[in-house]
Order: sequence, then C-alpha cells, then structure tokens
Amino acid sequence: MPLVDLPLAERRRQVALVSQEHHVFLGTLRENVALARPSATDDEVTAALQAVDAWPWVLQLPAGLDTELGSGEHKLSPAQAQQLALARLVIADPHTLVLDEATSLIDPRAARHLERSLAAVLEGRTVIAIAHRLFAAHDADRVAVIEDGRVSELGSHHELVQADGPYAALWRSWHGTPQPKIAAIAGQVSPHSVPETTTAGQL
Repeated sequence: MPLVDLPLAERRRQVALVSQEHHVFLGTLRENVALARPSATDDEVTAALQAVDAWPWVLQLPAGLDTELGSGEHKLSPAQAQQLALARLVIADPHTLVLDEATSLIDPRAARHLERSLAAVLEGRTVIAIAHRLFAAHDADRVAVIEDGRVSELGSHHELVQADGPYAALWRSWHGTPQPKIAAIAGQVSPHSVPETTTAGQL
C-alpha cells in the first residue's frame, strides 16, 4: 500500500523524523528514550543508547537511566540531546525515516562512527538523509544535489564523481584538492554549499 494511503496513526508509526533541533523532556533518561514506545524494556533502552554511541556518557550520569532530565534537572549537551533523539528513533523502529542534519551537533569523526553504528541497526529501512557533510552522501544509494531548490544531479556517489559536475567539484573541495573546474562553476555552487543527500533503500 502506498505510504500516503496508510491511516494517519499507522503512517505516524511507520515514518519518523529526526531533525537538527533537539528536545529533552521532563522525566528520566529512560522515559525520554522510551517516549517513542513506552513498552520498551530496560534492555531495549540500553541497546538503543549503545547503538547511538551514548552509553559511555550514560554510565557517567548520577543515576544512570533513572537520572532526571528536563527543566532544573541534569542538563545534557546539545550533542548528547541529539544522540537521545536518535535513540528514540531506534526504539520507534519505523519503516521509513528522515534524518535532517541529525548528527550536525556531533563532532565529525564521532558522527561518522555514529552513522556507521546506526546503519547496522537500521539496515533494510528506507532512509532519507539531508546533510551537508559529504561522507553521508558517499554512503547513500542515490544522491540528489540541490541547487536553487532544484535537483541538478541524481545518481550514486561514484556515478556523480565520474560525471565530473557540481557534486564532483564539491567532493574534490571537501578533500582539500580543488581543481580549476570548481572555479568554473563557482557561480552555480558555492564551495560551502554542500549538497543535500537522499538515500533510497538501505542506509
């Protein structure tokens, strides 16, 4: 059945969004993670936190999973709050997920490791990832380069590099090896305008 034809409640269960905005709710860490599925067990909450590389700092909390979060309680860093949102995603177990700069607040190297960890957990699901870090595009099945609100290129990472267009120029720039080609298209694509990426199929 097409996604748009699903009943609203089922659609909300099957499609999940994690954005760069992070939300921490009043309650324990356990309650914050299990918000997406209140019936989740402690083992499932722990596994979700481990999947998003959050377990090391969770072990340092004063009361572990029972640590109170929210207004006036233990305060998480922006990066920790983003990991918390991703742990909710793991618990929700959706069919389709949209990651809108979902690791933007995390150190790039840590984010790379996190995304690889998530890939194992989310294998087999449909993932749409919007990102400005090109390693996300490298892993995608299909990459859509967006310029001025329009898709200017569409293909796999390797296909777009071989095409030697805007994506290839950005990839070279990302790796610190700009070539004259970049200057030629600078009016179309800023070196700071990294493409949004879309994955169809597995993350």
